[in-house]
Amino acid sequence: MADITLASDAAHDPAVLVPSSETARFMGVFLAVAPAMFLGSLDQTIVATALPVIAARFDSFANIAWIVSAYLLAATVAAPIYGRLGDAIGRKTALLGALALFIAGSLACALAPSFWALVGGRAIQGLGGGGLMTIAQALIGEAVGPKDRGRFQGWFGAVFAAASALGPVLGGLLSQHVGWRWIFWINLPLGIGAAIVAWRVKAEKGAASFSPDVIGTALFAAATLAVLLALSLGTTLGWGSAVVIGLLATGIFGFAILLPVERRVATPLLSPGLLAQPMVWRACLCVLLYAAALFASLVQFPLLLELRFAIEPSKAGLLLLPLTLAEVGVSTWAGYRISATGLPRAPLVLGLAVATIGFATMTIVLPLGPIAIAGSSMLFGLGLGTTMPAAQTIAQWAGGKARLGVSTATLSFARSVGGVVGTAGTAAILLAAIDHYAPGSASRILSLLDGSGASAAPQLPRQAIDAAFQIVFGAIALITLTATLLAASIPQINLDDPEPPLL
Repeated sequence: MADITLASDAAHDPAVLVPSSETARFMGVFLAVAPAMFLGSLDQTIVATALPVIAARFDSFANIAWIVSAYLLAATVAAPIYGRLGDAIGRKTALLGALALFIAGSLACALAPSFWALVGGRAIQGLGGGGLMTIAQALIGEAVGPKDRGRFQGWFGAVFAAASALGPVLGGLLSQHVGWRWIFWINLPLGIGAAIVAWRVKAEKGAASFSPDVIGTALFAAATLAVLLALSLGTTLGWGSAVVIGLLATGIFGFAILLPVERRVATPLLSPGLLAQPMVWRACLCVLLYAAALFASLVQFPLLLELRFAIEPSKAGLLLLPLTLAEVGVSTWAGYRISATGLPRAPLVLGLAVATIGFATMTIVLPLGPIAIAGSSMLFGLGLGTTMPAAQTIAQWAGGKARLGVSTATLSFARSVGGVVGTAGTAAILLAAIDHYAPGSASRILSLLDGSGASAAPQLPRQAIDAAFQIVFGAIALITLTATLLAASIPQINLDDPEPPLL
């Protein structure tokens, strides 16, 4: 693949790609950064189906959730830091650094002699993985003009959806046939290959040397960890426990004082001016709600099939394909549509509205069988596929070229938090509903939620299962309805207009 060079031209956009062919420009940049983004997306889901095997190997079922949480917590905290690093020292340098950390963490996981060593390796992986998606998207924003970004974001949405679907299948095959450690060994050649490809991009060097925001970063990390730990522990310790309430209070207090602190810093981790723009904070909330709905459905959908129809996890994963394929297809379409019209708000509102209809339909078709359920999932997959391309384009346009990294990282952070909120929140709703309709059964469901497998699935009355999941998917429909109304309130923009000035 030919090197892709960013050059300055006073008569045109500040970032002009060589070669000038639109098709060559698109394929060159996309192929250079897509492998890194695919790795970051894949590793969020590839471990899921291997959790029972890993738990058995280390005899640690009680703590197995930490294998997922360690990666997610580290990645969530790291995303805004990479955004700031990319803006300051250059996004290509930041991407290569993230890949190096990701590869090192994968090696540590593959060689882990104990359970907690594996958790530590996952945290290192997360510190690298948090930058892969963020910096890859920001590099595209650097390379092309605002109106063309939609098409690229659509392709990135397709990569994310495809990796999310492939992860559980690949993880199951590797853990079953060659051993769970190969889930991490496979990242070494993939990561090195992604680094070689990314090395060929000649990107801008960054605006200035990196001046770390120590206080802001520490406060942000502490508040984020407190909130995510509370959400992760709520289903096991109880939402009214002193530990969970204390962690939530700590996190909320930390975020409450974060922006006032950041206003006093010359080079803040988070940009108060950016977050104050109505279209940015509303786009971030839309992404948070989108991720809550998406990840909640990815967890609850196969769980429904296992509990209600006794379908094995591997086959339940195959029934996720209609959802995934629908999201991949419409994500690509939405990106092209945004680039053609320059109007990103309409696809965002329309998609979230369609997703709301899909989740509402799910509450009706539950008793009709797996095929009807899969068809309903395709409907909300079609709706959710428009969200990331549209929201990403809006935030990048509002942030301007100088803050591409920060705006992209802010959305990545919102997506990570939304994923945890949606997963933990709907798990709590499901357990409460199950206990209401079939008293005493909630504790047995926890074995499925923490990865113990279908063998632990309790036998519950079908009416109780249907009623509980109708409440769950009704709650998800309310989430996407809220996101739809919020998206409709975003100020209309035209990507042909000049980007707003820095505040």
